[in-house]
Amino acid sequence: MTIKLSDIYSNYLHAKTRQFGRQDVLSIFWDSHKQYKYDILQMLDSAIADKDVEKLSFCIGASFRDGLDQDYSDKIYKIMLDTWHEEHEDLVDIIIILKDDRFCDSLLRIALDQETYRKFDDENESTLRKCVHALKAINSKRSLDLLAKLIETENSNVQFALEMYK
Repeated sequence: MTIKLSDIYSNYLHAKTRQFGRQDVLSIFWDSHKQYKYDILQMLDSAIADKDVEKLSFCIGASFRDGLDQDYSDKIYKIMLDTWHEEHEDLVDIIIILKDDRFCDSLLRIALDQETYRKFDDENESTLRKCVHALKAINSKRSLDLLAKLIETENSNVQFALEMYK
């Protein structure tokens, strides 16, 4: 018997107050292999329409575990630079998987605009580093040109992220 996504989401919302937490609720997706994809995509549409941060966070976690593919690309593109949420680092992780060239300019903007998109980055600038990895993963002429612009900033975290590719 398959558990409904709405029931999983309900448990997710209540997991903040329980001992084990949200990651345990999301563990149901480890073996689902896109079983919930259609439902997650519908819930993601709802999260975007309602600007519901909790639901967006759930959909991101569920989609990672259930299995991401290009069907998520349009929805992620739509909210990539929105400021009603603060899920930019997780969205960059999705782009690393999707390798979609149309995200290149958004990645550069996130990498360069710490005040708006990287509020939680510390001195290691994890979101910036992930932008570097996403541009490398996309590996198009456009992504490599924008990566060159990031290199020109002489930011040590850009250099650090690129070290793994040598």
